[in-house]
Amino acid sequence: MPCETVAPRRDLPYNTVMDTSICYIVTGCTGYVGNVLTKKLLAEGCRVRGLARSREKAARIFGDSAPELVFGDILDSAALDALFAGEGPFVVIHTIAKVTIGEGSKKELHAVTVDGTRAIVKMCVERGAKLLQVSSTEALGGVFDENVTYRPDPARCDTDYARAKAEADRLALDAVHTRGLDASILLLSSVLGPGDYSNSHMTQMMIEFIEGRLPASVKGGYNDFDIRDLADVLPAVIGRAQAGEGYIFAHQPDEINDILAVIAQMTGRRVPPTLPLWVAKVGAPFLMLAAKLTGKRPLYTGAAIKSLEARADFPIGKSVRAFGFAPHPLEETVRDHVRFLLDEGMVHLKQ
Repeated sequence: MPCETVAPRRDLPYNTVMDTSICYIVTGCTGYVGNVLTKKLLAEGCRVRGLARSREKAARIFGDSAPELVFGDILDSAALDALFAGEGPFVVIHTIAKVTIGEGSKKELHAVTVDGTRAIVKMCVERGAKLLQVSSTEALGGVFDENVTYRPDPARCDTDYARAKAEADRLALDAVHTRGLDASILLLSSVLGPGDYSNSHMTQMMIEFIEGRLPASVKGGYNDFDIRDLADVLPAVIGRAQAGEGYIFAHQPDEINDILAVIAQMTGRRVPPTLPLWVAKVGAPFLMLAAKLTGKRPLYTGAAIKSLEARADFPIGKSVRAFGFAPHPLEETVRDHVRFLLDEGMVHLKQ
């Protein structure tokens, strides 16, 4: 089903006033999605408690404006007890997952994404918390009809990452029906925009292009949306998301070269030669081998190429109507993303 152009309904209270008596818990608060949403909650005057692993990274991201921080692992029971300390009430925004497009340990992927979600669901049920589970459109397994209630099925998914996300979503939704959990699933497509301190694959590609180290582009693209667009409607999502429902946040399919062309205008770089996807497919195993030998993460893996081929057009009308979700233009998002990288010293223009 193609992405809809749907005007937001202005009769809905999109700018929901946040309840400052609630303790908002953000797992993965120093991750890409997590830090942007945490900063939105702080800007709204909310009481925010975040789970993080690195004190150094938290200090870099939040400075003197940090939430209450609990340092530990998602599977650390002591950290979770500290995260849920006090009387509440609690709203949990669960962003922790092992984000991968084909590299890394399957065991770690399952432990962080699935077992971590199981632990959070258990705590939410015990403490009566509302759960917003941040998932991925990869978990849809090719079923994009927003008129059909989201029923995650790992068997429909064709990558380890997608299967893990679908399994995690199923844990949350099963708890809705069997244990009375108030949980909703936020299905995000590929994310762009300021705030990526974690060096996602797209940010890695941007940096290599800006610094003149990207030898070639590939034909194909993703469906990228600006994470600030979710942050903008977060108060409405918290107030209006219905238990057991899934909501898609996306924009429209784009090409890798669309993004590179915007950066080229900003930097004077020339877009490198573009390889057909079949060439990237043939070369992916060798890139993976080189990555293992050098310790450098590959830009293109088999799973990444599947996503590039799909260029899925996700329906977002449900999120538009419910929350007033309105995606930024791609060019504006890319420009702001690059400015963020420059301002943070994450990339340096080379002449």
